Parts: sequence; structure tokens; C-alpha cells
Amino acid sequence: MSAEIWAAFALFAFVAAATPGPNNLLLLGSGLRVGVWRTLPFIVGISIGFSTLLVAVGYGLGQMFERFPALQVGLQIVGTAYFVYLAWTLFRSGRADNEGNRRDLDFWMGVLFQAVNPKAWLMCITAIALYLPSTWSAETLAVMVATFVVLGFPANVAWAGAGQLLRPLVASEARMRIFNAVMAALLILSIVPVWLSVR
Repeated sequence: MSAEIWAAFALFAFVAAATPGPNNLLLLGSGLRVGVWRTLPFIVGISIGFSTLLVAVGYGLGQMFERFPALQVGLQIVGTAYFVYLAWTLFRSGRADNEGNRRDLDFWMGVLFQAVNPKAWLMCITAIALYLPSTWSAETLAVMVATFVVLGFPANVAWAGAGQLLRPLVASEARMRIFNAVMAALLILSIVPVWLSVR
């Protein structure tokens, strides 16, 4: 990968990781509920899950979906069910926890969520299609993964930090429930384009 292509890819990776999407909505909510520190396992899980997905797409998982469309539909159904579950969990969440007694999104949720996250799939497919050279090697793919992790991790921490900063605005139970309801609705809406594209 030339320096020019890598620079363009790095810009894409940063923008893709920093803009709103399912991961960042969950990070915003988790940062608000339990703070940045206890959201870190979820952030690490996102990095590992996304890296695994990028490698899998790079090695041809996307082509397998083209050959066997039923696999993709099955993944979409599982992903939708998981999104609904997360949205319901978010909707039922109470006020922010300042004492450190609550468990929230964990490492494995961060890893597994990438497999059903439509934005993660779109980012990976776009990255491979646009930036992976035809004469690629495992080292090239490793550079792409490392770039995503190095640029994505701080962006994810920033979203969790933004959630933590919002705590004074939603200090009451009623405001927190409104915030959670809005986040749950946005999470559900983020899966709608996946099903619209099936038609």
C-alpha cells in the first residue's frame, strides 16, 4: 500500500469510526450509565471484534455471502434480534451509577456485536473494496487492521466520555428514562436500512 493510499485509508478509518453508528450509540449510553472506565472492556471488545471482521471480509467472507445469500439473511435475522434485545435492555436501564455497583456492556458483547452491526460490515466491505490493493498480502491487511484500531479506539473512548459528560443533564430518573428511550429508538432505526436494502 502506497503512502498516498494509506493516508486516504487512514482518513476514511477515522471518519468511519468517529461518526454516529450503533457502536457509538451504545458507547454514549454506557459512558453515561457507568462512566468511561467501566466501558473500556466493551471498547476493547469492539476493537477485537471489528479487527476479526475486517480480516474475515478481506479473506473472502463477503464473497461467500454473494454465493450463499441465505447465510446473509440468517445473519440479518440474528442481528436484528440482537439489536432488539439491546434496545430493550437500554430502554429498561435506570439512572446513572456513580458508585460502581452496576455491570454494563462487557468485552464479549463488544466482540460479538460487530458480527451483527451493519455499519461495521459496511466499513469493512468499503475498506477492502476501495483500499486493499490487488496484490495484497497478510502484512497489508494487518496494516489496515492496525490503522483502524489506532484511530478507532480513541474515537470510541471519546464517545463514552461524551456520555459521561452528559450525566448532569440526565441526573433525574425521568430524564434518564427519556434518554434511554431515545437511544433505544435510534438503535432500532440503525438496523432499518439493512432490511430496506433487501427489497
